[in-house]
Formats: sequence, C-alpha cells, structure tokens
Amino acid sequence: MARRPASASTTWSQHTSRSVGHNVPHRHIPVIKGDINFVNTVNADESTSDVDNAVPSHYIKEILDRLVQLPINSIDYEDALEFIYDLFYLHSPYNQDDSRIARLLIESDYCSTIHRCLIEFMKNGIFSNPSIRRSTQFILYTLWNFTGVSVEFRLYVSNHQNLVEFLIYDLLSHIKALDNEQYPVSIINNLIQSIISILHNISLNINHINIEQTFPVINQLHLQQESTKSNERFRITLLLCLIHLNPQEVYKNLDIYQTAFKLLFHFFKKIVQQEILMISTGLSAWIIAYALNKLPVDLILQDDNRFYSFMVVFKRGMREEKLQACLTIHRCIQKSSHAKELLEKDVSCSSLFQQFKVFLDDEQIN
Repeated sequence: MARRPASASTTWSQHTSRSVGHNVPHRHIPVIKGDINFVNTVNADESTSDVDNAVPSHYIKEILDRLVQLPINSIDYEDALEFIYDLFYLHSPYNQDDSRIARLLIESDYCSTIHRCLIEFMKNGIFSNPSIRRSTQFILYTLWNFTGVSVEFRLYVSNHQNLVEFLIYDLLSHIKALDNEQYPVSIINNLIQSIISILHNISLNINHINIEQTFPVINQLHLQQESTKSNERFRITLLLCLIHLNPQEVYKNLDIYQTAFKLLFHFFKKIVQQEILMISTGLSAWIIAYALNKLPVDLILQDDNRFYSFMVVFKRGMREEKLQACLTIHRCIQKSSHAKELLEKDVSCSSLFQQFKVFLDDEQIN
C-alpha cells in the first residue's frame, strides 16, 4: 500500500474482517453545494424547525426597498444590512428556505445596491468607524452564504461582473494593505476569507470570471500563506478556488501545491469521519469531491487512504455525495487494477457501486 502522508489521521479499518469505514455513521446533514459561513448555526436544526417562524416575504422586501433609500452612514442602514445577513441563520439550509430569500435578494437587485455601498465604504476606509466595518462584514457574509446555498443567486452575482471585479481587485487589495498592528487581524482575515469564498462559490458554475487576471491574484495569496493551524480553512479555500479557476494549471504545477493537497485530503477524511466538522468549517465532502473530480485521478491513486475516503463517502453519504464519490471510484478503477481490487474486497461497497453507477451519464463517465 502507498505510504501514508504524515498529515493524515488514523488509517481506515481495511485490515479488519469488516468493510472499510464500518464505524462511520451514515450522513444526514443536507448536502450544501457551496462554501458557507456556518458560524451562527450550531443549534440551527432546533431553532429553525418551525416553518411558522419564517419571516414573511413582504417584510423582507420592505427592508430591501428601504436599503436603497437610506443614507449609508445611518444606523438604520447598518440595521437593515444586519437583518438581511441574519436571514441566512434564521432560515439555515435545514429548512430549505434559502431559495425564497435568495430570490428576493435578486428581485431587489441587492448586488447593485451593495456595490455602490462598498465603493463608498472603501473610500472612507473600512475601519474608519465601527458602523462601516460592521456593515462591510454583513454585506460580504451575506454574499458568501447565499452564493453558497443558491445556484440562482450565485449566477446572479456572477453576472454582476463589475461587483465581482471590484471585490477581487479593489476591495481585496484594500483589505490586504491594512496595517495588522493597527486593526484586528481576525477581522481582516475574515473579510479576506469571505471574498475568496464568494469567488470560490461563483467559480462552481458557469461564470464570467477573467481567469487570466484572477488566477495569479489568488495564486499569489496562496503562496504567501504560512502553514499554520489558524489558517488551514483559508488555505483550503484558496486551493479549491484555484482548482475551479484552472485545474490544468494546478496539476501542471503540482509540486507547488503538495502541502495544500495533503491538508485538503486530511480535511476530507475528517469530514467523512465527523459530519459535525462541516458545521464548524462550512466545508462539505461534496465540495471537496467535486473539486478533486476536475483533476486527474492520479492524485487519488497516490495513497490508498484517499481512495478509501471516497469509498466511505460513497457508502455513507447522501445521494449527491454518493454521485461524486461514485464518479471518482469509476475513474480510479478505470485506470488502476489495484483500485479495482480494493473496491472488490469491500463486497458491500462493490455491490452498491454496480447499482449506482447507472446514474452517471456518459458525459460524466467519459
């Protein structure tokens, strides 16, 4: 078996008489096909289970309409932005109400409103006063979360090319240039994380991102990161972003990203083992598997434990996770007889794979 990376955790139970990952529970948290900020949703399944608590659409529309009319330096403006931000946590992915709220944001042309606002905030200075700083956070976190849970909103933001370019080239540069000794580092890092996460989410679907201009910006940011525990989440987001922007370039320069890939596979396994990790990081097995399926399968075949992780996701995951894992497994056994042997040793997984692979269309398989 291939040598295990030092960054990985305990091995899968492939040497026992039971199947791989037999001690991993079935997954039940809804699959989120995007990067989200789960910071306030620890008890979301308890607090949002009552549909009667939903904020009426007409009230949300009133707040969005007021946002256009209010002066941006008023406390009411900040309150309105905070209300919109809180909607994600009032209606977390557990009750599937995000599409309704996202559609209301689209109908009100939220992007145009907040683009003008962010330009003014940047002119004044993001940290020029607490209200501007908080308002900036509310805006970026709202974009982050709803691009993470709504494809419709994601495409809407992507179509606002001026806003996307402003975030990547202007606001990101402005925030990166802030003096870490003068301003809270944690807030600066969170603002940068939110911009990269928004870009990541947009890159998941058809988009208008200028790859030639954007890839070097994100790549430079990635290369500037030190390997510390505190920035693991950020480094993973940067790598996923780079993969979606230009998977060929990432694979061509694989040596540069080896450390980041080891971290990515480490997180992937932890997420497979401990579903609660998705809540604390906003990452999901689907997000990581979807990105890895854009790259040559050699990355998986380098280490048996990477392949085992996909087998466990396939057996224990929800339907959309199973589809991504099924695609990976199919690609692996097409190229490696050893991977095929590993799959066939796990009778339950092999049997399920034969049933499930019919759901992969010809385009995915080829």
